[in-house]
Amino acid sequence: MTFAAINSDTYNLVLFLHLFSVILGTGSAFFAQVVTSKYKKSTDDPQVTLTTLGTLMAPSLLLSGVFGGALVGMSDDVYDFSQLWLTFAGIFWLTSLAAATILYKPPFLTLPDLQKYHPFLTAVLHLSLTVMLIVMVWKPGY
Repeated sequence: MTFAAINSDTYNLVLFLHLFSVILGTGSAFFAQVVTSKYKKSTDDPQVTLTTLGTLMAPSLLLSGVFGGALVGMSDDVYDFSQLWLTFAGIFWLTSLAAATILYKPPFLTLPDLQKYHPFLTAVLHLSLTVMLIVMVWKPGY
């Protein structure tokens, strides 16, 4: 017995949650860069804004992968984790999640300050989100 098939109400709800969390997490990642560059030119402290973005970004990116994995499980073998595009998506999802968590620490996590790696981690975050978008749209190896 299947829990949900593609285009069923349950599948579409999980798809909506996946897309919503992707938009929230990715939008926060790119907006954080705008906020950071704006505050470099002023004397204001961006900590409140960056804390809010950290609270929003990492959990949203985490949930986007969880909902994406649920979609694969609910697809009645249309999609399988052995497909190349899903393997790439998983690798880049983990990379973007790690970079976002280290860059914009959620207040509920205690992580070391890696200030000297921020430019590198920012590039990794944005590059992995961009590659993941390309992989999700064109599905290489499908």
